[in-house]
Amino acid sequence: MNKYSLLTGLALYLLMTFISTAVNADEITGQQEVFNQVNSLYAKQQRPIVFFAINSEILLLNSLSMHDKVAAQVKLLAWQKLSLTLNVAEQYLLYVVRANIADVAGQEYKVINWLNKALKLEPLLAKQQLDSPLFASAYLALANIYASQGEDKKAFDSKKQYMNKYFAHLKQQKEYRVKGLNEKYHIEKKHEENELLRQNSQIQHFALTRAESERSQQHRNIAIFIAVGSLFLLLLLRQFKIRQALKLLAKTDSLTLLPNRRLFFSHGATYMKQALTGNKALSILILDIDNLKNINDNFGYDAGDSVIAQVGVLAGETMRSRDFLARIGGEEFAAILPEATIVQARAIAEHIREKIQANISKNKNNNIQVTVSIGIASIADIKENFDSLLHAADLAMYQAKANGHNQVCSYSTERQEN
Repeated sequence: MNKYSLLTGLALYLLMTFISTAVNADEITGQQEVFNQVNSLYAKQQRPIVFFAINSEILLLNSLSMHDKVAAQVKLLAWQKLSLTLNVAEQYLLYVVRANIADVAGQEYKVINWLNKALKLEPLLAKQQLDSPLFASAYLALANIYASQGEDKKAFDSKKQYMNKYFAHLKQQKEYRVKGLNEKYHIEKKHEENELLRQNSQIQHFALTRAESERSQQHRNIAIFIAVGSLFLLLLLRQFKIRQALKLLAKTDSLTLLPNRRLFFSHGATYMKQALTGNKALSILILDIDNLKNINDNFGYDAGDSVIAQVGVLAGETMRSRDFLARIGGEEFAAILPEATIVQARAIAEHIREKIQANISKNKNNNIQVTVSIGIASIADIKENFDSLLHAADLAMYQAKANGHNQVCSYSTERQEN
């Protein structure tokens, strides 16, 4: 019976190894859309019963995001450039890290969004791992956010979820201790029983050995079949993920994780057509980082990339939920502002300019002064097509640079002055 149990356990272990490998297949960091698209495939599988290992760097990043959001953001961007493969538990914690980074006044909805994305991964994680304080803390963070917004019912429900997981974790720890003692007792008892069987039934032992040999061969054949099938499914799943990741990368800027120039132009004509059809306001904003070449020459390209990434983050934080921000060039960003007049667009642009000047420069040890020049244009002045509207905003941006940098110019004002 020992050999039969050993072979059965070996087959089950091989099966779990391949299934676990499929769950841990390559995923591009920070590209949550890819993960969300294949999420339904995993949801059909049985809940895992094993814990996912977590990279120590992610644990450190999680801790850092609770104390220093800026440093955590920079480190997160560096991680994303490495394109490392993450398992489900690590992806869960990265969403929590993003929520911690976004936890600033006025950005509570972003925190809620990231935490909810993390909670959607729960069906793919073992319940015991989810009950641990490291993962259950997401509910506590949600409770605090809802409480600060005055949503007492949601805050209570989230806090209740956290408490249930906390007590389940304590109960599980107790069960582990009791199970360990029971296993020790049963192992010793089983050893005595096996010793007695060997002494009293040698003939039966030889018969069982032969039967087990035949069953073992069957189990090996089944295990090989399962392994080959699992490997085939793994390769199909990996290929699917790679294709989805490539599709996303074709639309995303790898440094800032914002939409790229291609996606921006594909959306621009649609936004403009909707605005003209509905007789609604629409404005375009073009932002260019001043003197980025000097920053690269004096402080290195890593510093320049960090400045670009931070500008993308700060500009994104200033955008409204319906706005569409993209990186369209080396140091150039553009945004589509639906239902925004030229006056509203100027207010948004001034907010972005002031926020970038105040937040990036003061956090640099080597006194890098970062400013931006912004040009805006509205369909109230340009109605021909999206390219013409974008060109008008570009002209206004160059006028802002010609006026001495670090300012906002609108196409309507610049045209009147000319």
